[in-house]
Amino acid sequence: MIGCTLTYDYVMERIEWIEEYLDEAMRLAYDEGHEPALRLLDKLLFEEPGYGRLHFTLGKVYYNFADDQLRAEMHFRLAIRFDGEFADTYLYLGKLLSEDERHKEAVDVYLQGLNAKRAYKTELYNGAARSYELMKKYKKAILHYKDALSYSAETYHCLSLENSIRRCERKRK
Repeated sequence: MIGCTLTYDYVMERIEWIEEYLDEAMRLAYDEGHEPALRLLDKLLFEEPGYGRLHFTLGKVYYNFADDQLRAEMHFRLAIRFDGEFADTYLYLGKLLSEDERHKEAVDVYLQGLNAKRAYKTELYNGAARSYELMKKYKKAILHYKDALSYSAETYHCLSLENSIRRCERKRK
């Protein structure tokens, strides 16, 4: 039992250590640009190539700061491969695919994300609904907007989703 505790403590220490560097990389990206952030993340990648949140952070830097959607997508997909329980990745990858007009793929990613721990179901259903709407599949869009609405507890978000449902209903006519 002691060996298990030591192993668990060691793993938790490593995660905390990496997470501090991931936070630092995001700070660098905001303050100094993507190049210093990517240099730091590349060093971490050499140390922990299978750490999902590292790939998620690389994806965010490529997506938000370096304007390199191809690399962002690759790292988001690696993040899901290594840590499929991290919900944020599905939102980012779905958005990237939708912006690239790959709506069917976006829907698949959003719906897959519903199985992640602490999934943002409102946002995932909303993303899927938006993609369906852009594919002109209004009936499916309405169903997913309603699913999103069922998980929302914020008035402004509920109003937005209700407006989306009405918009799709008008488009169906």
